[in-house]
Amino acid sequence: MEKVAPPPAVEGLPTEPTLRKIRIPFMQRGTVAIGGAREQLFVVDLGLRGLFIERPQPLEPGQEIEVWFALPGNEIVVQARCRVAWWRSPEAAAHSRTTPGVGVEFVELSDRDRERVRQHLLEYLQRQPRHRRFLRHPEEAEEEA
Repeated sequence: MEKVAPPPAVEGLPTEPTLRKIRIPFMQRGTVAIGGAREQLFVVDLGLRGLFIERPQPLEPGQEIEVWFALPGNEIVVQARCRVAWWRSPEAAAHSRTTPGVGVEFVELSDRDRERVRQHLLEYLQRQPRHRRFLRHPEEAEEEA
């Protein structure tokens, strides 16, 4: 079986494993389908693995939802089936001076949409040398212990 090496890091851009942990600011209106009902919400940040959606009402970790959002400068909507990874309550958000909402992980995303998200992330990182990284998900921290 032939092994495929990850693509080499481009000058000034992070390696592939690091890129998978990065999230960028992404304030865009999106549509979320939760149990058949649709809501208009804001997507606050974006990464290769998922996104953070502003929402003061809780969603259960593990719950599956669908999300639609557009990338800046592109009218073609990205559609993803996602799994809720965690929820930040309004109380926790106020304490940490952040936004209440849910962190969701992409479960199903077309190759075309995955590449579009990746390209947007890379273009942002080329323009903005400062970036934020995803906090480790609880299950990842357990694996490392």
